[in-house]
Amino acid sequence: MACSCILDEYLLSCRDNTGGIQRVFIGCYDTDQTFGLSASTNIITSVSGASIDYYKFEQEIETGSFNQNGQFSTENGTTFFEQVLEITLQKMDAANRNRISTLSQGAWRIIVLDQRGNYWLMGYQNPVRVSSATPQLGKLYGDLNGAILTFTGKEPEPAYVMDSTVALSLIV
Repeated sequence: MACSCILDEYLLSCRDNTGGIQRVFIGCYDTDQTFGLSASTNIITSVSGASIDYYKFEQEIETGSFNQNGQFSTENGTTFFEQVLEITLQKMDAANRNRISTLSQGAWRIIVLDQRGNYWLMGYQNPVRVSSATPQLGKLYGDLNGAILTFTGKEPEPAYVMDSTVALSLIV
C-alpha cells in the first residue's frame, strides 16, 4: 500500500491557545461500542453498539495532563502512539480508595475534555489501563492528600477528536 504524501500547510495563528485538561470521562472498554469517523476530517461523528456509561472526573487547573508519544521504528517499519493520561484525585478517603481499586483492575475508554473545549478519545481501538497509582496522605499542610493516577493506552494513530454532540451523548 502506498503511503500518502498529501499535507496541509501549518500556519501560525493568534495567541489564544490554552493547555491542560478540564475533566475526563471514564467508561468500560467494550468492543461492541464502535465509533464512526468523518472521511474528510477524521473526527468522530457517531457512536453505535453497546451503551456504556462514562463517569466524570473533574480536574483542578494544571493538575491533569494528556500526552501522546509517537513511537517509530525505521528498522521494523512500525508506528504507534502511546497515549498517557494523568489525573489527580484530591482527598484520600474510602471512596477514592475504592475508585483506585476499581480503576486499577479494569479496561477503559476515556474521553478527555481539554481547556479549549475539545473532546479526545483514548482507547479508540485498544483498551486503556491504569499503569501507575500513587495514593498519598502528604507530609506538609500544602502537600497532596489524594492520589495521582496514570492511564496508558497504545494506538496505531494519534487520538481522535470527538464531535461534542457525540461526546455529550455518552456522558452520564
